[in-house]
Amino acid sequence: MKSRLLLMGLLLAPSVSFGQKSPSVLIGVDVLKPVFSAVGPAHNAYRLAEATVKIPLSTTYLSIVGGYAGLRSDTIFRNIRLHDEGYYLKVGVERIGDGGLVLGWHGLVSSYRQSGTYFFKGTTFGDYESPIPDLSNLAIGLEGILGHQTALSPRFLLRFTGRVTTAAIFGTKDGGVPPYFVPGIGHVAGNSLVYSVGVGIHLFYQLHPRPTATSLHD
Repeated sequence: MKSRLLLMGLLLAPSVSFGQKSPSVLIGVDVLKPVFSAVGPAHNAYRLAEATVKIPLSTTYLSIVGGYAGLRSDTIFRNIRLHDEGYYLKVGVERIGDGGLVLGWHGLVSSYRQSGTYFFKGTTFGDYESPIPDLSNLAIGLEGILGHQTALSPRFLLRFTGRVTTAAIFGTKDGGVPPYFVPGIGHVAGNSLVYSVGVGIHLFYQLHPRPTATSLHD
C-alpha cells in the first residue's frame, strides 16, 4: 500500500506548479536631476535629465543609461564664463542583493560642446568680454556605483545611488580652459583625465514578470 502511494506521489509531482517569478525589467528616471535643475545654485543654470532601463540576465542586470545635461555658468576661475551642453550613454552590469544592496559599474561615453567668454570687470570703461572658441569634446570613462533600493509598491522601486567616475577627455582645449562640467559626470577635477563623485535618486517602474515554468504541464 505504501509503495503504491509513493508511486502515485511521484507521478503527480510534475503536475504541481509553484508559480515562481523571474526578475522584472526595470524602467526608471533620475528624479533628483530635475529637482536640482530647479533649485540649484543661483549663479549657475542647469538642465538635467536621465532615463535608464535594467534588463535581467542570469544573475545580474544589464544597465543602460542615457541622458542630457547642460550648464550655463556665471563667472568661474575668476574671469571665465562657460556654457556646456551634450548627451551621454552608460552601459554596464549591476548586481542587486536580497537586502536591496546595489553594486555595479558602467562604461561611459559623453559627447558635448563647450563655449564661453573671458570676462573682465571694468571700473572706468565698463566690463570687457572676449569669446572663447567653441570646442567639441568626447569623454570616455568608467564609473563604479554603490546604492540601495527599496520597494514602494509591487510596481515601483526607489533607489539611492552613489558613484565614482573617471574619464579621459578627447578634443582641443583652447586657451588653457580645463573641462569644468561634463554631461554624465557633472563637475569634474583634472584636465585630460578627469574624475568626479555624485549621487542619484531613481524611481523605477517594475514590469510584471512572467511565471517560470516549474512542471511538465505548464
